[in-house]
Amino acid sequence: MKLYIPDLQKNEGKFYSYQDTVSLETGTGDRPLLKVNLRAAAIHTRVVIKGQWKADLQGECSRCLQKFSYSLQEDFYEEFDHLSNQATAAKGAAGQPDLETGERFVFWGDFLDLNEYFRQSFLMSQPLKILCREDCQGLCPVCGVDRNKEQCSCRQEKIDPRWAALQKIKDKL
Repeated sequence: MKLYIPDLQKNEGKFYSYQDTVSLETGTGDRPLLKVNLRAAAIHTRVVIKGQWKADLQGECSRCLQKFSYSLQEDFYEEFDHLSNQATAAKGAAGQPDLETGERFVFWGDFLDLNEYFRQSFLMSQPLKILCREDCQGLCPVCGVDRNKEQCSCRQEKIDPRWAALQKIKDKL
């Protein structure tokens, strides 16, 4: 998703609405689609964007390993510093810009490319564990049956591993 900055600068401070679908490369082989609704405005040497993105995804439950559909949604507000030219922005080796300075991103030229911003936002919003439902019982660690579908008769004692050696001695008696 690219914003044309001269259009925003014509009416400085006025927010314009944009809607687009952004296809992301996440490095995992899949290409999730983000439905983006945003408002953007040029204010002095900055571009302000705010809005929301949503993605409908397929995943595997971390407890029961069942495939299911889920959605991620994120609100955002960000300010980008518009530099006058690439030479001003170059700080690293081979003229690479410092993409983030403090709390703001920097860019130069007539276009603000937001694909990398949305890719990072998407990756940061991923849950550590996805669950098909909050009360998912998961798989039995002994027999492997899905406890959401049926109950097993496996005996499960929770023994503190520090006392496991004593439990073995007790079982021999």
